[in-house]
This record gives sequence, structure tokens and C-alpha cells, in this order.
Amino acid sequence: MRKDLLKLMLSAVLAIFAGTLTARKDVTVEPLRISTQQRVPSELEKGSLTVTNTIENWNPTQTAIIICDMWDKHWCNDATARVGEIAPAMNEVLTIARDKGVKIVHAPSDCIDFYKNHPARKAATKYKDKKIAALADGSKLPSEKDAKWPVDQSDEGCENRDCKPHKAWSRQIETLSVTDKDLISDSGAEIGAYFKKTGIKNVILVGVHTNMCVIGRSFGLRAMKRMGMNVVLMRDMTDLMYNHEMSPFVDHFSGLDLMVEYIETYVCPSIVSTDFTGKKQFAFKGDRRPRVAILTAESEYRANQRLPEFAHDLTLKNIHCDFALGIPIMGDVKKDADEKLKAEYAAYGMPIDTDGKTAIPTRHNLENLQILEDAGLAIVFIRRRALESEKMQAIKNYVASGRPVLGIRTASHAFDAKGNVPREGGGIVAATENTSDMLAQWPEFDNDVLGGNYHGHYGHLKTGTDVSLVPGMENHPVLKGVSKFNSPNWLYQNSPLRSSKITVLLTGSNPGVPDEPVAWINGKNVIYTSLGHWDDWKIESFRNLMFNSIDYLLKSNK
Repeated sequence: MRKDLLKLMLSAVLAIFAGTLTARKDVTVEPLRISTQQRVPSELEKGSLTVTNTIENWNPTQTAIIICDMWDKHWCNDATARVGEIAPAMNEVLTIARDKGVKIVHAPSDCIDFYKNHPARKAATKYKDKKIAALADGSKLPSEKDAKWPVDQSDEGCENRDCKPHKAWSRQIETLSVTDKDLISDSGAEIGAYFKKTGIKNVILVGVHTNMCVIGRSFGLRAMKRMGMNVVLMRDMTDLMYNHEMSPFVDHFSGLDLMVEYIETYVCPSIVSTDFTGKKQFAFKGDRRPRVAILTAESEYRANQRLPEFAHDLTLKNIHCDFALGIPIMGDVKKDADEKLKAEYAAYGMPIDTDGKTAIPTRHNLENLQILEDAGLAIVFIRRRALESEKMQAIKNYVASGRPVLGIRTASHAFDAKGNVPREGGGIVAATENTSDMLAQWPEFDNDVLGGNYHGHYGHLKTGTDVSLVPGMENHPVLKGVSKFNSPNWLYQNSPLRSSKITVLLTGSNPGVPDEPVAWINGKNVIYTSLGHWDDWKIESFRNLMFNSIDYLLKSNK
């Protein structure tokens, strides 16, 4: 009897244990929603690039963050100070990531002996792989052939002439916590072998410096790319070594922006810490440049090509630009996509097919709107997008703050989707979250913010639109260097304008129809132009109009 009871109890325990194992297998891991930004060749204009955004869902157990050379002290005092400033924000990212199941790899080069007895260091020495070791190479990638390096770092990049290169570091800065579950190594061969053995596929690089160690170490961006990793740079958790007295003679942080642009173009995508923290991205206190938030979501006028080109020129003028991109996210499968839709997504660098198996993206999305929080100017080049209510509210909050807006072309119908757009999940979402099952729109943006009255356009004329200065406006600062020109745009109908605060700067004319306003100021902090065709950006007068508008609006915000 007692034996039978013991057998029964043992069977019950084994059943519970087996059930636990089964349950563990069935446990679903909450994926990381990662918003990547990259610059890819344009399919519409040879030799040009477009900025693209892709939403990826990463398994945290297949993801690692490598911390590059966040030393306790650098030979450059300025570099040491910036490491000390960024470290607390970085530690917050690492803590959140670690709690989600992401592997944290500490890689403070040349001072690994400090950690020789740490369990995280011992764990790294267990893994070896000759094939991986051969790929732990930080030299330039084939994709960088003939690429121009963005900054001159031949002087080692320190702006303090009293600093002289020497080994000043002995360990990683103490602000960054290290746990027994982490990994410690400055060897790309060790780190890569560990990743291969444990199934890590996604790698995020943080730390310093982008133009030296982050890109070039044996565990850096290039090496991880060679190993076949899905590698990205966290662009707000890094710095560079650059002296502003060297070419291209820009602010230190503009140099960093140029380096990130290079990496996005030739090496790998970038992300921001917001994906982990939910907060606005990090910015150094010493970065006092004006900040411009560029909101772009349209496929008719190549905005995601022309605006990044414009932003590059603004960077050279020491103006920081961030992008909130309306690149599509993956939506429901649709079998009836027409050629126009396919062309639209191809323009974003995201070709699709219609075999019923490939998910077609939904265009009603805008990523990285947290950039509006500390922006001094918002550029809006969006066409007929509906957004989640919280995203639309972020835009409304920005406008309500009184900060300036520059609207370009389709901004007049930016948030008028011409019909209700269901949320993904529809009524199910509404029932569980107590929110509308439709995405939010703002058709009054044209009237309330821009002061316009868009109600269509005239025909597409091969002769284009003749653009003239309004008499008496010739000396207006926004029109400096602007003279009469011909635009390839078809003429928007905006008359009569609907604000008493408007100053019209430019008018456009087509044969046989009334002249229309094509550029105006609404109040003191809003400028709108119905121009913005991709070929307008090649016209000196239009480019001057854009640069002058930026300057005028940023000054209005002081």
C-alpha cells in the first residue's frame, strides 16, 4: 500500500515536472520592436540615396548589445567628459535590455585583465571557432569602396591641444553595471564564437567612438557584418573623435551626424535608445545646435530622397536633423495590390509582390515622433496619412507649443486620408484598450496651421509653373537670392487663403487660369510652399527659399 502511494506521488511529481517543461517550451517571448533607419540607393534616380525605415521584431534571447570602449578615462579630457555624461543614460538602456533577456557584452579594449576573475569574463573564454575568428576583421567592407570618409581624424580627433595620446584607461567606467549573466571580452573571435554557439543573430553596438573603435574593432560594426550578424548602431548612444578645426570644419556633434550618415549608407542601419526606454533619444548637453524634426511620408515627390540631401547640407551648417519617417510597416496580407501601390512601396525601397503570401505594408504610420519633444522646427512633407491617436496628438502638441512649422507641397493634405482608416485589429483593439477602432486624422491642419485652402490642382503642363515674387516682397529675408523661375510642379489651387495673418511671398501662374499663391508666411512661425517637386531642389532660387525659410523660422523661435 505504502509502495503504491509512493509510486502515485512520484508519478504526480513527474507529471508536474513534465508539464512544467512543456509549459516552458510553450512560453512566448515578448519581441523587441526595433525601428531601423538606413540610406539605400534610390530606384528612381541613379547615384542618389533614400532614407528608409523598417520595423523589425527581434527575439531578445537572440539579441546582444556590445559596449565598445566605455573606459574610465580617455587620454582626451573632452572624450572622458562625454563618456561620463552618456554613461548613466546608457546604463538605463542596458538594464532594460538585460531585463528583457538581451545579452550584454562589455568590451573595454586593452583592460580585460581587470576582469580576469569575473564570471562574465570566464564565460567568454569557453568559445572558439576558427571560421568566426577569420571574420573578426575591422577593415573596410567592400560596400565602402570609393566611399569618402566624412571627417578628418588625422590629428586623433581631440579638440584640446593640451592632451597627448597615451593609455589612460584601466577598466570600463563604473557607471555601467556588470552582472554575472553578462559577457566580458574585447575579442571579436570570442564574442562571435559565443554568438554562433548560443544562437544570437541581432547585435547592437553602443559606446565610443564611431569613426574609430565602434566601426573598426574586431567586434565592431564591420566585423559583425562580416560574421553575418543583423547588426545596427544605436546612434544616440555613441560619440566620435573629431576636432572641429579639421575638415569638414563643422561642430563636433555635426561631425558625429556625418559619421552616422556614413554608417547608415555603407555599413549598417541605426536605431535610437527610444526603442528600449520609450523616452526621447539622448543628446549631449554641449550640443547646442538648432534641432530640426523632419516628418516625411509621401511617395510622389521623392521626399525621402530630397529631404535627406537637404538635411546633409543643413548638417554642414551645424543644424541637427532627425527624421520621423512614414515608411510602411507590415500590415495584413492583401491579394489585390495594384501597380500604383507596388510603385509606391518600390519608391521607398520596399518592393512587394501580390502572391497572397507576402505581407503588404500599410502606409499609415510615422516612426520616431519623439524627436518633436526637443525640436526647434518641424518640417512637414506628408501626404494623406492617418495615425494612431497618440502619434497625432504628439504632432498637435508640438503645434500647440508655438514652435515653428515649415510645410512643403503635400503638407496641405498631410493628415487627410480621404476616408476612415481602420486600426490594425479594429474593434478588438478598441474593446480592450478603450480607443477608437479608426486611426486619427487632422484635415484642418491646412486651415488651422498653414492658413491654406487646398482644393485640388490644375493640369499637368509640360511648360510647368512660372513662379514670381510678389511686388514689394523683393527684400524680404525669406526671398534673399530668390528670383523668378520656372517650376516643374503642377499648380495647386489655394485661393482664397484662410488666414488674416498671411504674407504671400511667391505666386505661380499657368496659362488661362488665375494666379495662385505658392509660398507664404502665416503669422511669424509658419511657412508653407506648394512647390516641392523633386526637380525644384535643383533650382538655386528654390534651394535659397528653403535655406532662408529654415533660418527665418529658427530665429522666430528664439
